[in-house]
Amino acid sequence: MQFIEASALGVRAACYRLTSTRHSIEIRVFPMIHVGTADYYQAVRTRLEPCDVILFEGVRSWVGRVLGKAYRWAVRRKRLGLVTQDALQIRSLGKKLIHADSTTAEFEADWSAIPWHRRWSILVVAPLFGAWLFLTATRESIGGQLQTEDLPSRDDDVDDGAPELEAALYTKRDSRLAMSIAKLLAQPGGVARAGIVYGAGHARAVTRFLIDEHAYRVVQSEWVDVFRYDR
Repeated sequence: MQFIEASALGVRAACYRLTSTRHSIEIRVFPMIHVGTADYYQAVRTRLEPCDVILFEGVRSWVGRVLGKAYRWAVRRKRLGLVTQDALQIRSLGKKLIHADSTTAEFEADWSAIPWHRRWSILVVAPLFGAWLFLTATRESIGGQLQTEDLPSRDDDVDDGAPELEAALYTKRDSRLAMSIAKLLAQPGGVARAGIVYGAGHARAVTRFLIDEHAYRVVQSEWVDVFRYDR
């Protein structure tokens, strides 16, 4: 399965609709990117609105705020014409929302397990990376970082010498999302359609969980433009 595609024209994200012979709930998976056009986030928002419940990511932590600044600084370069994922305004969907991510306490405990020198190097590099993006980034250079025919393996994101970092950013958060999905599927009726809005780095884990553990299958897919190079 492809989740993010970068081509000579631009970047686009897949949206998947899955159904199961064992469960009545239809699930829609939206692999997200941190920056895109306002039209991209509006297109995702429009597809989310028919959902009865929405499982979403987000960790309320000072660490997350520091790491997120890299993208916030990049979009200040007005010529890019891009915005951050805040444009999705996910929290305005109110009672539909189910927070399926780590709590603040859980994430900070996972973060504390990372060797201190690695933690501080990440926190130093993130703002510098944001400044570099602000000064040099183009849509093409951002898209080039996303270029892949399929979801990148975790080896592309986290090196083999950082299992604690892998756990904090991916593995444990994937497990908590899977637990939230399982809890939703175990509930009696009342939900016909559920949306999952998570970073593309988690999309492989969530689709495998749905397919392998709950007999879900993809019945529809469509692409949404994240941004085009020709605008």
